Amino acid sequence: MSLQATSKPEWDVIVIGGGPAGSTAATTLAKAGRRVLVLEKSKFPRFHIGESLLPYNRRIFEELGVWPKISAAGFMVKRGAQFWMGDGSRRNRLDFSQGCFTEFPESIQVERARFDQILLDHSRAAGAVVREQSLVLGYQVSSAAVAVKFRDADGVEQNENARFLVDASGLVNLTGNSESLRKYYPGHRKIAIFSHFAKVDMPQGDETGDILIIRRANSWFWLIPLAGGKTSVGLVLDRAEFQALGKKPEQVFEDAVLSTGAVSERFKNADALMAPQVLVDFSYQNRSLVSPRVVRVGDAAGFIDPIFSSGVMLAMSSGQQGGRVVDAALAAGRGMTPAMRRYEKRVWKNVGLYWDFIEKFYQLHFAQLFFQPANKLRMVCAINAVLAGRTELTFGIRWRLRVFFLLAWLNQHVPVAKRIRIG
Repeated sequence: MSLQATSKPEWDVIVIGGGPAGSTAATTLAKAGRRVLVLEKSKFPRFHIGESLLPYNRRIFEELGVWPKISAAGFMVKRGAQFWMGDGSRRNRLDFSQGCFTEFPESIQVERARFDQILLDHSRAAGAVVREQSLVLGYQVSSAAVAVKFRDADGVEQNENARFLVDASGLVNLTGNSESLRKYYPGHRKIAIFSHFAKVDMPQGDETGDILIIRRANSWFWLIPLAGGKTSVGLVLDRAEFQALGKKPEQVFEDAVLSTGAVSERFKNADALMAPQVLVDFSYQNRSLVSPRVVRVGDAAGFIDPIFSSGVMLAMSSGQQGGRVVDAALAAGRGMTPAMRRYEKRVWKNVGLYWDFIEKFYQLHFAQLFFQPANKLRMVCAINAVLAGRTELTFGIRWRLRVFFLLAWLNQHVPVAKRIRIG
């Protein structure tokens, strides 16, 4: 079947991918009155990681009109994030309700199969047409339209044409790879080994629902409590370190659990609910997020280390913003606009905000300060706001973050914080 864009396409927008970014873009555009087709390669519900959300997701949920459906789904409430040293000797808990710059006091921990289904069904309810089990094979851009070739649920190859394409294909990065845009973050070639477990000993009482981040010397664990007594547990380490061990992923994971006191204590009665899963080389960015009649959103725009649970919030934020600039471009009858370029810069700014924290969290001088917090000048409040998902920062938040990062830098040379072992 030939692939050719027509001058009078049936759709205003084709969205590749029905995950949180794709469904957010689809809902945004459908609510604006656009004819939207979503092509999703999987059959929902389907398993996915990235279960811990940030409080500032709430604003996007409300603007999409999906919050009543999500709040009724019975997901685990998340009020805080706990950062532990591997031996269990120290911890730092961020309580979102106590952040003086944080507008939203809590979030949720979700099973992505159910959560993503709610978002995609909401796109359908808003007017988008969703075709699941539709694998995109290629696309072609002309001056007036975009043609997309895909294989449908029956194995039949089809073409659809639209005035714009939103790429929400996730780590597949379909258009970014096609245009040779993918660029890995230097020094962050990671591997994640993860599974779901029952009977993991997680915090109770006021701390029920907290995510735990367990910091080892050069790697870290996540422990995310889910409804029904499940816990998502993952180990993130350098790919080179994993390869040097010369062991299978499940053995590396088990050894790390046993050698990490803050994790092994919680695993005394744990039972695995599924075989270990592996994700490799996930931290990257694309050199450009927009091209004529194409906008990349979510993980197809780029993906960073998940240590601060920013993935879903950043994905949905870019999906919403990307949808808005596409709607404006359609209204203007243009394939490329200044607003699309501004969208690109805004997404890079938001990702960069978290990347600053991620890079520094792996550094000893920063971790020593982070694990011995003192809320002088309300610097911890500023950190709380960013790690809650706030990306629009006031001057008061920005200067406090700069002071904290400066103190962490000084800690390399003079003992700003007590010298403690990390791991």
